[in-house]
Amino acid sequence: MLAHGSWHGGWCWRPVADRLRAAGHHVFTPSYTGMGERAHLLSGSITIDTFIEDLVQVIQAEELRDVILVGHSFGGVPITGVADRIPERIGHLVYFDSVVLESGQDGFSNYPREEAEVRIAAAGKATGGLAVPAPDPLPPVWGIVQGMPEYEWVKRRLTPHPLGSYTTPLKLGHPIGNGLPRTYIHCTGPSYPVLDSSRELVKSQSGWNWLEIAAPHEAHITHPRLLAEVLLQTSELYL
Repeated sequence: MLAHGSWHGGWCWRPVADRLRAAGHHVFTPSYTGMGERAHLLSGSITIDTFIEDLVQVIQAEELRDVILVGHSFGGVPITGVADRIPERIGHLVYFDSVVLESGQDGFSNYPREEAEVRIAAAGKATGGLAVPAPDPLPPVWGIVQGMPEYEWVKRRLTPHPLGSYTTPLKLGHPIGNGLPRTYIHCTGPSYPVLDSSRELVKSQSGWNWLEIAAPHEAHITHPRLLAEVLLQTSELYL
């Protein structure tokens, strides 16, 4: 199961999902409530628990087990919540250049203060505090720049990100990962500074597998073959 990051939807995984399916895997790419093709469900009641439950419900409804649960960017937050709630269904957690939080922290806790303030202010201006509008233009650090064929595809499909999912705390009953195998993939080409604190948290803990790939933050779009190969190799190690 592939869990997307801020402003995205399940659509963003298509280049990677196609390759994983061709290799024989069943792949699910849900969109969170209020995002992607579910943007019409945007409301002020959405919290991080909503996103966690979105993923839990797919796993339970599809009767999935030994799930390789991949979270990109902000998607690292809900996958931590899923592992806390239904660890018996999860085989391996993959944090793909993602946010990592401890219990009691919210989505902005490991972001630089100025980044959080910019997003909150943007939400207030654009939607009365309901959702953070998608960045325009796309941040160069993502690795998708104007002139690339992927640029317009991504830009036109991004949707506002529910602010409540950033500002409500993640509540865990167990340590991060809940004892499950977990891997952090650091995208180094270039490294995304917003995630520095999350990476430091991972490095301060034991039990993590650490990988680096020479690709930008949006590697699932810019380098889908590379990321698919890494995910396939990782899955063979743990399942």
